[in-house]
Amino acid sequence: MPVETKERIEVYIDVKNGKTVCICKRNRKGCKKKCLPDVVERDKFEGWESTFRRNRYGK
Repeated sequence: MPVETKERIEVYIDVKNGKTVCICKRNRKGCKKKCLPDVVERDKFEGWESTFRRNRYGK
C-alpha cells in the first residue's frame, strides 16, 4: 500500500477583487462569512526537516 503524500482539505474560500481574503475549514462553525466551498491539496510532508533538531553534540 503506497503512502499518499498529498492531503485534500475541504475549505471555504472568500475571494475579493482577485485576492484571497479568508480560508476556513468547513467544520468551523464560528465563521459567518458567505464563502465558496472548495478543496485544496497540500503536501503532508512539506517542511518535516524542521521538526528534527540537533544540538552541537549531535543529539
